[in-house]
Amino acid sequence: MDEQELMITFSVLSFSVLGLGAIVLSLVTLLGRGNRSFAIITAAATIFLGAFMWIVLAPQGLLPTVLGVIALVLSVLPQKLRTSTAEED
Repeated sequence: MDEQELMITFSVLSFSVLGLGAIVLSLVTLLGRGNRSFAIITAAATIFLGAFMWIVLAPQGLLPTVLGVIALVLSVLPQKLRTSTAEED
């Protein structure tokens, strides 16, 4: 592998980890009490970085883009409603 291929591989790995983190944050937001605006911003940044890499550098940038889209969809879904039980009152 030459230097450029190593840089592309490193970028794909780092942006993919960012995408996985965005998915986890979106799931925490969806299921618990996470920060929805931060989840949306993180997902949008992952989409932007992945798309830029996909268009300009290499086709491997599609992976972070897809992870960002999944995170964005999860972050904009309505939160799960909590039902109150007799124990909580």
